[in-house]
Amino acid sequence: MKKPTYNNSKGGYIAISILLILTAVLLGIMVTVAQLGIGEGQVSLALSKGEDALTFVEGCTEDAMLKARASSTFGDPVLTPVTITRPEGTCSITVLSKVGSWTMAATPSATTYTRTIQTVFNRSGTGITLTSWKEQ
Repeated sequence: MKKPTYNNSKGGYIAISILLILTAVLLGIMVTVAQLGIGEGQVSLALSKGEDALTFVEGCTEDAMLKARASSTFGDPVLTPVTITRPEGTCSITVLSKVGSWTMAATPSATTYTRTIQTVFNRSGTGITLTSWKEQ
């Protein structure tokens, strides 16, 4: 009895071609995803630095409000910048007005990302009442 022989030489080429095409498509997808991930990392680093600057200037503003609560002469004369030093760096506080409500602006010194917060509050013998807190 004779053994049957199968002569299907085209089947191997088709399988290898499909395998190569699928590998190229998957490799393209992986490279694209990797590049998008790197771009997101740079954006989040920039956001992180900007958020750090905002957190820093918020802390400076809170420190200035505590100093204004403790002393009615804080920021005298008006429009003269006062430097506040924190562990993260220094910031400049300018009392813009003391007529009625106090108005102050806080800006970090020597940072790449500049954030300014303007506050309006009333100072009384028992504390302060915040009217406005605005990031500019």
